[in-house]
Amino acid sequence: MFGDSVRDEITSNIFLTEGYPAALSVFIAICIAIIPLTKIPLNARPIISTLEILAGLDSRALAASSSMNGMSGMNRGILKILFRVLTTVLFVVIAIVFPSFDRIMTLLGSVACFAICIILPLAFHLKLFGNEIPAAERWMNWALIVVNAVMASVSTVFAFFPKEMLGA
Repeated sequence: MFGDSVRDEITSNIFLTEGYPAALSVFIAICIAIIPLTKIPLNARPIISTLEILAGLDSRALAASSSMNGMSGMNRGILKILFRVLTTVLFVVIAIVFPSFDRIMTLLGSVACFAICIILPLAFHLKLFGNEIPAAERWMNWALIVVNAVMASVSTVFAFFPKEMLGA
């Protein structure tokens, strides 16, 4: 599936590729269609968990309102399902309403992922063990913080560039 005859959508290429059974092509297309349906709830899980804890629906937290504490298990389950479905529906609606939703996700990825996954752990490591670690390791941590801060800044800037300027 390389060359000028390749279409933009992978599913279009699957249906046009000869030599495979038609049922296999349909099965592959169905599997590809299932990916977003499973990915959205997985990505929404942290937000859903936070909402459930704040509402007192999670067994690990007490509700701010005492009326939620005495709620039956069935009612609690129904509210959990409602929270999960509405959050997922909200994500889908946002993706449909905002055609540049990919830019929002790029911005969040560039800012949040670099900060949460790389910069902050390195900074915390330096703060907690700065006096105990060797100088070479300390300098390496600082170098990684600076390099990743530059990468986060560059990706944030490129998230705002028009796609036409980038050739996309």
